[in-house]
Amino acid sequence: MRARAEWDAALAMTAALSGVGLATGREIALFIGQTKRAAWVGVLTASVLYGLVVRFGARRQPGVEKGGALAGLCGALRLILAGLVAALTLRRLGRVGELTLPLRHGFAFGMAFGLLAALLMERLSTDAHGRIGLGVALAAGLFFAVSALDVRPARVRLIGAVDFAFEGDARMAVLLALPYAAMAAVPAVWRLWEMGPGAVIHPARLAAKCAAILAALLAAATCALLRGGDAVLAQPMPWVVLSARWGLAGFWLCALLQALCAVVTLSAALGVIRRAICR
Repeated sequence: MRARAEWDAALAMTAALSGVGLATGREIALFIGQTKRAAWVGVLTASVLYGLVVRFGARRQPGVEKGGALAGLCGALRLILAGLVAALTLRRLGRVGELTLPLRHGFAFGMAFGLLAALLMERLSTDAHGRIGLGVALAAGLFFAVSALDVRPARVRLIGAVDFAFEGDARMAVLLALPYAAMAAVPAVWRLWEMGPGAVIHPARLAAKCAAILAALLAAATCALLRGGDAVLAQPMPWVVLSARWGLAGFWLCALLQALCAVVTLSAALGVIRRAICR
């Protein structure tokens, strides 16, 4: 039962962070593309840092805020990061709506529908979040794996050369990993705190599971994007370009995966903002 509780928590947190570029597009392409092969250093750094934050969050009693200037500073930083995550996922939902909805203002409708779905998702139980996390992890992992194994070239119209100023720079890969891990941790740890103090049995084991899941998904995504080539890395929505190799079905599967990831992450980010405002 303890191991199952840890896996449920880890999967629910994976779903909550998935919208931060994990399966949504430009953010992770920038994270990988700027350093290219050195991105593997960033993948390792982001996974380790994320695991450390999870361990810290798991050891803390949910719902208890200690006073003092440091607590206030941490609360303000958490609110800023949650706002940034919410803005990124709302924008992603707008882009998905713009591509898929047969409406004049598809971008605005995509944001509105996504926001409504995120608010409704907040009402789901912990078990439901765990099942959603398992589905997201399996779907994203399969999508990345198939993209990496597909040897067909992606067709991209690109005007001008792509300049990767930090290609091979391991130090820049580490610097890019810092904000990525921070933005991923904010909605994920919030989802953990929602489960209550009895949900997490062993913080170190939970942190190891979370770091391993993130590392596996980021590794698969890195393989897929690097195989796609420089032109794919420069696209606003690179996963759409890669999925176009599989025809219309690939496009719709990619759009649904992006929307699901963005909605779950937006739901967790809104929870952080709501808690900060209403406390």
